[in-house]
Amino acid sequence: MEGKHELEICGARIRIEDGRAEVMEPPKVEHCPMRSRVYGVQQESEASVLDTLRMNVEGWGMFTSARRLRTDERTVSFGASEIISDALRDGLLDAAVTVCEGAGTFVCGDPQVLEAVGAHMTGILSTSPIPAIQDGLRAAGCSLISDEAVIDQVAGLELAAELGHKRVAVTLMGKEAMSAQALAARAEALGTECALFAVHTTEVCGFTAEMLIHFCDVVYLCASARLWEKAGVKAKVQMGAGIPVLGMTRRGKELILNRAMSVDDPLLLLKSGLPRSGLGERPRPLFSPDCASDHLSPQR
Repeated sequence: MEGKHELEICGARIRIEDGRAEVMEPPKVEHCPMRSRVYGVQQESEASVLDTLRMNVEGWGMFTSARRLRTDERTVSFGASEIISDALRDGLLDAAVTVCEGAGTFVCGDPQVLEAVGAHMTGILSTSPIPAIQDGLRAAGCSLISDEAVIDQVAGLELAAELGHKRVAVTLMGKEAMSAQALAARAEALGTECALFAVHTTEVCGFTAEMLIHFCDVVYLCASARLWEKAGVKAKVQMGAGIPVLGMTRRGKELILNRAMSVDDPLLLLKSGLPRSGLGERPRPLFSPDCASDHLSPQR
């Protein structure tokens, strides 16, 4: 592994530096249905998050100059990268603003690149430059907001608009929830149709949850007790049961249903109150932190 990075996996905070990964804070959940299906992890621990990180370093070159930057694979049925990649392919979106380790925030219009970057992406909190990854993204037609691997989704949206993109998806980590309003306001000022995806939301609670519910088009509930409790009031569609993905707006619903058209497995659609539980296992335990101690990014 190269460079210096901080990331989250299942709420665990991990630091990568000098070629080694160290768990700074343990996982917040004991079991994640999605990680159980993808990686076979039944009980989360410091060892499990490091093991899956190692698997992705070895299999995808993550955090190295050998980073894999193109794929046609679909890792999960309704992950953010899968939904956005299909929308790019099918012309529902022009570009996406997301984050890659070693590159920071970048603008991407290629569904194969978007999927390769996002398929196994963890919650990147900070990252440092890896020139080979940056060069690879630029060679694939992507645009970076900075050579310094800065993470700034508002700046990414502004760059997408500057490049002429009118329909843009933007991913937003739960810890950046206070940027949701700024993103929505900036998109309106720029005349850009912005589809905002809230991902890695386990530690979201209180007012931060309300921000995501109000401003986002697509919300992943993860293990946030507050989102499981409150997000259904506005949600228009749910896909998945273990880690439900909720379409909060007509735009979000359209993007999720567009992805459903490409899922070969049989699907059950029915009218229901949302979020619908009891259809399978869900994260345990749901995480409900002391909202007064939330670590929030300042609103830009």
